[in-house]
Amino acid sequence: MTRGVKYGSTTLLTVRAKLPISRDLFVVSATNKCKQREPTPPTWRNTWPTSTLSCTRSLKTEAKFDTAAAEVKQLKAKPADEEMLQVYSLFKQASVGDVNTDRPGMFDFTGKAKWDAWEKQKGKSKEDAMNEYIGLVEQLKQKYGI
Repeated sequence: MTRGVKYGSTTLLTVRAKLPISRDLFVVSATNKCKQREPTPPTWRNTWPTSTLSCTRSLKTEAKFDTAAAEVKQLKAKPADEEMLQVYSLFKQASVGDVNTDRPGMFDFTGKAKWDAWEKQKGKSKEDAMNEYIGLVEQLKQKYGI
């Protein structure tokens, strides 16, 4: 099925092919050159980020998060178990999100402790978890040295 679409001073033909790709993906111009359709502009259902400031802020937070993840491995002394569980749970919440696995078995004590710590972070946004993780690593760096 084809139909003509007025685009500026040129009439374009939209071709719908029965392919395993989305409809109206390609546009054929009056000169029979096939080109890929431009992405659709945002609508009230399909909105783009409202500002680049929020995107920039999250990229900076992610960079700080990655740096903190590398620094926590270089501490001079091993933190206490409770501190390590907090580090683990915040890292998992920031990188994966809410718990998405079943609780480990009865004899996996370490796995259960880690899972329980991660479960306590449930509902926290990734951005908040990253910020808390960065703050916790800064505290551990001051306490144990790097």
